[in-house]
Amino acid sequence: MSTSTQAPPDPDSTQHRSAIKASFIGIFIEWFDYAAYIYMSAIISRVFFPEMEGRRALIMTFALFALSFLVRPLGGIVWGHFGDKHGRIQTLTVSITMMSLATAVIGFLPSYETIGFAATLLLLLSRMVQGFSAAGEYAGAATHLAEIAPTHKRGIYAAIVPSATASGLLLGSLIAALLTGVLDDNALISWGWRVPFLIALPLGLYGLWIRRNADESSRFENQDDTEESPLREVIKYPKALAIAFSGAVLNAIGFYVILTYLPTYLSQELGMAETPAFIASSVASAFYVGFALLTGLLSDRLGHPVCCTFHGTLHRPCIHASRRRRHFPRHHHPSLPRRCARA
Repeated sequence: MSTSTQAPPDPDSTQHRSAIKASFIGIFIEWFDYAAYIYMSAIISRVFFPEMEGRRALIMTFALFALSFLVRPLGGIVWGHFGDKHGRIQTLTVSITMMSLATAVIGFLPSYETIGFAATLLLLLSRMVQGFSAAGEYAGAATHLAEIAPTHKRGIYAAIVPSATASGLLLGSLIAALLTGVLDDNALISWGWRVPFLIALPLGLYGLWIRRNADESSRFENQDDTEESPLREVIKYPKALAIAFSGAVLNAIGFYVILTYLPTYLSQELGMAETPAFIASSVASAFYVGFALLTGLLSDRLGHPVCCTFHGTLHRPCIHASRRRRHFPRHHHPSLPRRCARA
């Protein structure tokens, strides 16, 4: 009688699965939190800027969104230094906690009609915290995955980061489509817009639970010492830094124009009803997830510089094509009264 024994699980494989899951869920949650603001912008503009009309209120709402990006570079430097000194997992844990709490605070904020300008100021402060923490999540997760990735699979491991980002936006756009489709104007203004922000709290707790057993990469654990100033070490390579910075900027322009501003542009500028506009954004996000993973696989086969050059070349004609305008018959959802359709 023969007995078969199962081979013990590969510790590296287990660590990789744990790291991938922890990185994905954190980025997913953080960009869902971002999506909650951007996809509810038309409603937020009426809650926090009721004295303004049409585009002026919407521009102020997007201005708060843009201002949060001013702290992203600072957040990247601070979180990067913290991660190099104390580990990626600690960085990711603190950043997701800050992001979830800041997003939930927005869901509990009183309106402008209740406390006046203080409401707008609190909204700005919450957005600043979101921007600061998001820098730590994205950079920390990308670094952690790069450290554990096998040499021949770095592309697909890195692709987990943008695919998780688009997945968070996808959930946000689907929830926005649901809310604008089933709630009337009064419900959206009084409590409906708060729902996506409040969802951030249980999602954040789930992310912390997922990361409870995540370990630092063996590469980080085995390093003998750490530079006193990791930032000083980075700027020793200005050419590589400039290339990486330019690629990130190019990607960010297309990303935020297509996946975040698209629903507002379709509904406010081209006259499409809100719910189909959110569905269009959901479809775009779903394609983004698929193509991000496909690009990761191809980069492992063809080489990373080849894929970067090819996709960078495609950016310009794609953005140019998206500028062609086609106006739809206007549909006035209650959340967008006629005075908000055009200033």
